[in-house]
Amino acid sequence: MKINVYGTESFCTWVIREPVEIDTDNYPELEGMSEDEAKEYIRENASEMAPVSDWAESLMDECLQSDVRREKINEEGSDIIFDGE
Repeated sequence: MKINVYGTESFCTWVIREPVEIDTDNYPELEGMSEDEAKEYIRENASEMAPVSDWAESLMDECLQSDVRREKINEEGSDIIFDGE
């Protein structure tokens, strides 16, 4: 009998990017909100909000294209698998 044995590795990567500073005065949709309310709104709507820079399509796009500040790999794992798994 012959059995194919494979080694696997898995990683969870957490990337923190450089911040994008916004001036809330340039975002009428944030007018009258507390800081906590504005943060929650941004969290839920960043992909529809205008970017700070001309090159990005949205605030979310700009945030995801910023330089990497820190990268952490955790939850590393390894295992053995066989054909059909």
